[in-house]
Amino acid sequence: MAYERTGIQALFPVYFSRKTGESVSKEDFDIAVAQNESNLNQNLETLYHKLLELEDFLSTAE
Repeated sequence: MAYERTGIQALFPVYFSRKTGESVSKEDFDIAVAQNESNLNQNLETLYHKLLELEDFLSTAE
């Protein structure tokens, strides 16, 4: 089986939210945190699948 380079998918930016006083509502803050958590989980999932792909390649290369 020939190895095909797939590159790595674009990762999503993750920002650590900080509540900047009372100008930001609790709901808006919670939404921002949830979106960042989702982006972080997608990044980890992408890296996990890339590692599995590399492991499969290395196991067949031996």
